[in-house]
Amino acid sequence: MANAERNIDAILTAITDGFESRNPHRTTTRNWQDRSAYSNRDLEPGILTVIYTGEIPNDVYNTYVKMLVIGRVYCGAKTTGLETEQAELAFLQEWRDFCSSSAFGNISILSVNTSQQQETPDGWFIAECRTGPHDLAGELDWLPVGPETLPDQILASQSPEIGFGHESDYFPVTDDDS
Repeated sequence: MANAERNIDAILTAITDGFESRNPHRTTTRNWQDRSAYSNRDLEPGILTVIYTGEIPNDVYNTYVKMLVIGRVYCGAKTTGLETEQAELAFLQEWRDFCSSSAFGNISILSVNTSQQQETPDGWFIAECRTGPHDLAGELDWLPVGPETLPDQILASQSPEIGFGHESDYFPVTDDDS
């Protein structure tokens, strides 16, 4: 995922694709829609939506991506509040298992809210998450033109025998030196 790590959209898409491949009975998307956009039948298997909410840029090489992860599930017209909560918790556990697995590797769940049995037969959870750190730096090439030839060897020295007058104190460095 080398190139994906440099692109937030690709990172989030890899997360949704990875979750769905491990949980094929669920649907994943990056496109949030209001409840009215779904039929009950659409929500029965559970839909997981991943939404970018920002980032914490320590530096371009060490950026954390923030996201909301919303799990929605329809539990059936005769479902009790407890049964709805249990469906939410089962769905949330699948997300938690994915986050703690090596499937994607670096997702932290920061907080979770649920329907609290208030919207039965609809169940949902919202998890605030963070992934990273990611290297979002572009291919930086601050030397527009490299040297025409490479040196045959690299010479090094140890203080205080450095600089002018100590050229004979320098020694060659190779890949084999430790």
